[in-house]
Amino acid sequence: MRKLSPFSRRDMLKAGGAAAYMAAGAVLMPQAAMAKAPLRHTQVPGYFRFNLGEFEITILSDGNLVLPLGFEAGNVPVPQLKAYLKSQFLSTYDHYSHINLALINTGDHVVLIDTGAGLNFQSSAGKLLLNLEASGYRAEDIDKIILTHCHPDHLLGVIDDFEETAQFPNAEYYINGSELDFWIAEDAASKLPDNFKGFALGARRTLLPIRSKTHRVKNDEEIVPGISMIDSFGHTLGHMSVMAQSASEKLLITSDAVHHANISLEHPDWVPTVDMDAKQSIATRRRLLEMAVTDRFMVVGYHFPFPGVGHIVRAGNVYRWIPATWQWEIE
Repeated sequence: MRKLSPFSRRDMLKAGGAAAYMAAGAVLMPQAAMAKAPLRHTQVPGYFRFNLGEFEITILSDGNLVLPLGFEAGNVPVPQLKAYLKSQFLSTYDHYSHINLALINTGDHVVLIDTGAGLNFQSSAGKLLLNLEASGYRAEDIDKIILTHCHPDHLLGVIDDFEETAQFPNAEYYINGSELDFWIAEDAASKLPDNFKGFALGARRTLLPIRSKTHRVKNDEEIVPGISMIDSFGHTLGHMSVMAQSASEKLLITSDAVHHANISLEHPDWVPTVDMDAKQSIATRRRLLEMAVTDRFMVVGYHFPFPGVGHIVRAGNVYRWIPATWQWEIE
């Protein structure tokens, strides 16, 4: 029988925050608190599981981000962007972005792709560990973590901000060498626009404590049998995507090279404001989209609507997203 552990600082802080919220609710919304059928405000656990050949893939939700409207297309006039978003039944006020992390169980290794945003980036994110446990895994089970790049919503989950310890005690980390060098440099912040300088501070704070367990990788390098990293530069200078293959089946995890399920496919030349090299990011995006169309493999979109798994097809001169569906038996 599993023993219950004592409350951690995180548990107490969460409990304290919940108590304060409840107290405020009792004062500000007494009628709602006494409702016969109070609203629940919760969702089901955020994980989705399927097989890729002999591998088992679990998509874990880290929650979502709410970003400024122009985030996905900084090189497009706002009226044009709003008109497109309206045509797609998407918000014209802000941008809602899911966070989908892939966990790959090869039978010999448990490999996590990125670590989410952690608890202090946005209150709507930081759900990775909750959904990891709900899916049947523990942080201790993960032995390999691939970091596609060092933006906060992919990296900050490495460290427990409350306990100030590594979230994944048994994991080794893998990252492109140039990406690592950029973000751990003392002058990294000076090379970024003012509104992104905080990214460098967070990256350095996260990467330095795990430096002894971090391995530099190159294009097409295999992390474990069947899982390799491929160059997808542009979003950041050392951004990489991940290819998983088992038997004859392939899965491309694009990370942020293909950022939005609608915009990135129908308008691949529209550039997110956070892309560090716009020209390179466009070329990379088109290359990955063509690969997915030509080889017909499955794709995971890190910021696509959960679970972010599907296929990409050509639609005239652009592309279209088709969410994957499966038939499965309940054991």
